Parts: sequence; structure tokens; C-alpha cells
Amino acid sequence: MAAQPAADAVDERVVKALGHPTRVRILNVMRDRALASPVELSAELGVPLGTVGYHVRRLESLGFLELARRTQRRGAIEHHYRVRRLLDDAEAEEAGTSRSPDGLGAEALAVARVARAALARGGFDDLAARADRRVLLLDARGEAELSRALRRWDTTATRVARASAARLARSGQPPAHRCVAVLMRVGAPDDPAAG
Repeated sequence: MAAQPAADAVDERVVKALGHPTRVRILNVMRDRALASPVELSAELGVPLGTVGYHVRRLESLGFLELARRTQRRGAIEHHYRVRRLLDDAEAEEAGTSRSPDGLGAEALAVARVARAALARGGFDDLAARADRRVLLLDARGEAELSRALRRWDTTATRVARASAARLARSGQPPAHRCVAVLMRVGAPDDPAAG
């Protein structure tokens, strides 16, 4: 049997990390923070502390999170974690290129997994569902304008989600709508029909 390439180990790690929706949610929250403890994550996600603690330890063992600080709290020690530089970064350093510390390869895999699941359960049939794809040919100014628009979209989506979470917490009601909002900008192949 031939030896498997080293990339398979990374793929397996990504699959394990993204194999549970709670771990994906934890990574999404952690991406926007310098540090967070399982207690803080539990409160924000509305998931029991024991469950969050288990998934945080799994993410740590898989190399996605690292223990950054311990804080004494009422006779106990609270552990604070941060996101480690992920997947693409080690490969990018070896190749001498620079990639975002957000682990975009892992994020693209998560998006594909969510889209497949939504397709299987009819999530694209929802009246509010939307999927658009555009191949854009941009000059330098257009590239800068698009980058600013994408940052505004991210800021707006984050603001809307936080405001909704606060209203839900005050009301004690379950969410009226659960969705995944995805916006991707990736390099396109030379032949737009191939992408």
C-alpha cells in the first residue's frame, strides 16, 4: 500500500474539527475574538458548559485552539483560548506566500458542507434563500471597491447577528429563523465557465 501524502493528515484534521456543528460555531465565534473561555462561549452560544468544554478540548487537541491564559475565578481556574494559525498558514509559510490567518481553506470546506446539507434538506427552497455567483473582471480601483464592500457586508452581518442575539436573550424566545450567510470572494480560473 502506498504511503498517503502529508496533506491527507491536514484534511482529516479539518474533517474532525468541522465534523460537529458546535465546533464550527465555536471557531466562528473565536475568529472574531482575541481570547474566550468555555464559560463565555457557553453563554454566547447557548450551549451547556460541559458540551462547550468538550468541543474546545477537541479543537485544542486538533490544533485549532491553544490555551492562552488561566484566570483564578471564585476558587476555580478559568481557561482562555485563542485561535491558532490554521491550515493554510503553515502551507503558505512553506511556500513562501502569505494567506489570511482565518484558515480560509477550512472555512471553504465548512461552507461546502453546509451547502450540501441545506440542499439535501430543502434549505434552498426557503423563500428567503439566495445564492448568487458572479465572475468579475476588475481593475485595481474595482478590486479596492469590492474589498471595501465585502468588509461592510461582514460588519453589517455581524451587527445584525449580535443585535438579534441580544433581543433573543432578552425575550427568552427561540430564534425565528436559522440561516447561514455566506459571502465568498476567490480567485477565478482563466475560463469563467470552468468556475
